[in-house]
Amino acid sequence: MICRDRIISYFKANPSVIRFVWRCARCLLRVWGWFVPVQQKTMVFCSFGGRKFDDSPKAIYEEVCRRNEFEGWRLIWAFVEPEKHSIPRGEKLKVDTVAFFKALLQSKVWISNSGMDRGIGLKRKCTIRVETWHGTPLKKIGGEEHQNSLGKSPILYKGKRDGDTIRCAQSKFDQEIFARINHAEISAILLSDLPRNDSLLSYKDDEIRSIKDRLGIPDNKKVLLYMPTYREYLVDKRGNTFIAPPISLEKWETQLGKDYILLIRAHYAVSSALNILNSNFVKDVSTYPFINDLYVVSDVLISDYSSAFFDYAILDRPMLCFAYDLDEYEQKRGLYMKLDEALPCEIDYDENSLLTHVKTLDYAKAVERTKSFHHVYAPYAGGASKAVVDKILTKLN
Repeated sequence: MICRDRIISYFKANPSVIRFVWRCARCLLRVWGWFVPVQQKTMVFCSFGGRKFDDSPKAIYEEVCRRNEFEGWRLIWAFVEPEKHSIPRGEKLKVDTVAFFKALLQSKVWISNSGMDRGIGLKRKCTIRVETWHGTPLKKIGGEEHQNSLGKSPILYKGKRDGDTIRCAQSKFDQEIFARINHAEISAILLSDLPRNDSLLSYKDDEIRSIKDRLGIPDNKKVLLYMPTYREYLVDKRGNTFIAPPISLEKWETQLGKDYILLIRAHYAVSSALNILNSNFVKDVSTYPFINDLYVVSDVLISDYSSAFFDYAILDRPMLCFAYDLDEYEQKRGLYMKLDEALPCEIDYDENSLLTHVKTLDYAKAVERTKSFHHVYAPYAGGASKAVVDKILTKLN
């Protein structure tokens, strides 16, 4: 893992090298593909580049496993560390290996949430791709960033014009963005919401109580979930991305500890965040495997430029925006919307303002504001997995 992380860091720091590697890999795989036929009943899944067994690919996988139409199919999951994951059906393999690229060449259907072919741009006309992405983009993506570590590489962001790609959108807002950055017809973007969000509407009371027990959350405390996104321009000497919000957890506990528990979840791309020591007040849930569990046990979401706002809004609960570095973020990354105009809350630029808003929160009013946001930006929530699998079957037939 350490060696792999160093290689990735080197490529990020040297975009011309990775572009050369991509070109060579693409040529090699195309030639190899002449000798590897597509297996009509093979499907490959990958979530966050193989880091996890979760998110929309997992939701689609579970729907596929429920369907009689996929009896006898070979289902493959690609992981960075296959030995750390258990899957109920199918087989596992390691990403970036010969076996992985052979599986891509063989598979009729690819399902991923952040790209499947490692940026190489591998295309086979008979392959059906499902690219769910992993959230409605509040921050700019797909080469439209003001700056990014890969130098806005045309190899990474173009070449996805095939008609057999299925992409998901939560609303017309992200449908237009995904169509533009993928050079696709807007009608090719499925207005379905994200499959990972289906389960948000199906938790039962006993399940929520069980999650709280697992996390050590007492019945008499409300839950704040703080989910800051990463800043790719904040990198330490080892090339690791970090985040250091200007907050004092001791102050938070003094002012909020009587009524609240604080859950903090760092972005999956962040290597270090806050050096949190778990206590009766604050808990680091960055490695907790199921984000929807954290959403359903939380009473209030605090974030900044994350797609979490769009997913959490489905629950119609209060949300707060802690944008302490907004000017810098807009300059270095860029946003698709003006936060103060679009989000259902005031924007807090410092810790004291945020804490005041938590302590004086009008819950009922905040819920109504979130509902309005929900109806605009996540109006299709609830049946995305079925919609995507139905679309796959349509293309297969």
